[in-house]
Amino acid sequence: MLIVAFIIEMIIMIGIPIFLWVFLTKKFNLQMSLVWAGAITFVLSQVVHIPLNYALGILKGGQGVALWPLPAMALVAGLSAGICEEVARYLALKFWRREARSWEEGITFGAGHGGIESVILGLLLFATFVNMLILKSGGLERLGLTGENLLKVKQQIEAFWSVPWYDPLLGGFERIFAITMHVAWTLLVLQAIVRSNIIWLIYAILAHTVVDAAAVFMKMKGYSSILMEGVVLVFALVAVFIIFALKKKSELQKETA
Repeated sequence: MLIVAFIIEMIIMIGIPIFLWVFLTKKFNLQMSLVWAGAITFVLSQVVHIPLNYALGILKGGQGVALWPLPAMALVAGLSAGICEEVARYLALKFWRREARSWEEGITFGAGHGGIESVILGLLLFATFVNMLILKSGGLERLGLTGENLLKVKQQIEAFWSVPWYDPLLGGFERIFAITMHVAWTLLVLQAIVRSNIIWLIYAILAHTVVDAAAVFMKMKGYSSILMEGVVLVFALVAVFIIFALKKKSELQKETA
């Protein structure tokens, strides 16, 4: 059952973004290059985000922000993600894809940004899944490990195959929720450009910060995966509201133009 759940998770993580990209570009008659622009923007944001988290001590731990009380550490972790990704979106839309100013173009760009994250994580999960299958079926002996190293690998294998069967399914749904939020945040960033009002960028950064900080806090506290994904679902529903609220505003602006 767990193997099937992992397969479903990987299909969701890789397949849903690809389906969404094709659907949006066909429906709105847009070029796939807008999707790739969003995807490239995500990758470039991580060029800054990942080293920043290492510098802060969030990733490697043992020093810096990692020593702060958990609420403060989670807030800084969320803020680093919010600033890096939302500012990257702002710069890409303002100076690179200057033609992308409509609601339709905004959600397509956002789907590229959030979708590529899902695809990358899905491919990483696939590689891990294949390795764990091989090791589980007797491949561990061929590694030639002994002592403490062998024990660590055995613990990693046991941890991977001991998760509840529903955890991978929740992980798949989390990617759908995350893509939804990326689309909403992209539309907020786009408002900052269209309205020439930087406050909308700040809204996007704050929204991103709250979600990521909550996720880090709950994970570090050891909350159940069901509760964590329930909270993420609430954030995703708020994102859906933002998406359609901005769609209505876009339609009104077109009518009065």
